[in-house]
Amino acid sequence: MIQPLPAWMADGLCAQTDPALFYPDSGSQARPAKAVCTGCPVRRDCLEHALTNSEQYGVWGGTSERERRRLHAQKGATR
Repeated sequence: MIQPLPAWMADGLCAQTDPALFYPDSGSQARPAKAVCTGCPVRRDCLEHALTNSEQYGVWGGTSERERRRLHAQKGATR
């Protein structure tokens, strides 16, 4: 069953940007996508969504896949 998109996603600056920017090819920089995220009003919601749902690809909440893995590891270490 396909889940509906969270309401906050419509308020994301990424909704007004080319989605490909948030899924850079291997070896490409995530910096342009992160720049969009910097001023986004739903950045925290986006990051929380990515962490909760273990998003493995793309830039979410201003973080790359590697940065989210690091955040997951840090959360596990503090439990």
